[in-house]
Amino acid sequence: MKGYVPFAAATLVLALHACAPNAPRIMMPQRVEAFCGSKQARPTSIASVITSTDDHILPDHPSEAGIRREVASAGGVIEYWDEQLLKLPVSSQALDESDGYARVYAVAVSIAPETDPPPVRRTIYLQVRDHGIKRWIAMDAYDVQNVCVEGKRES
Repeated sequence: MKGYVPFAAATLVLALHACAPNAPRIMMPQRVEAFCGSKQARPTSIASVITSTDDHILPDHPSEAGIRREVASAGGVIEYWDEQLLKLPVSSQALDESDGYARVYAVAVSIAPETDPPPVRRTIYLQVRDHGIKRWIAMDAYDVQNVCVEGKRES
């Protein structure tokens, strides 16, 4: 009976480890450019939006100038990291990453349009490492919450 206790404990530890989420968290950005007018950028909303992508790169070939123009005119936020890992098993293969993660350096998210009925998705832009080179890609995201909110700025 004594031999079963360590085995049972080891099995329990392995089972708990397998159930624990192991994807890297979305870290607070090093820099934020907010185009929110009188409202404030909400980093937690951006994190939620970028983790809601459909994991398929759109055929668009956005330029940084075009993205900046779009976000500035529509309102929205651009956030920057040194490198943020984002779990994208399908897209990461197209970007020549073998571990299932895209390396994200920036994300640009415009304010979701207020329509009736509300939109079910929106296009976001990610600056990623693609075959060793930084470039912007477009993806659909299904979280359409507002990235600019009334009130105090979140830290």
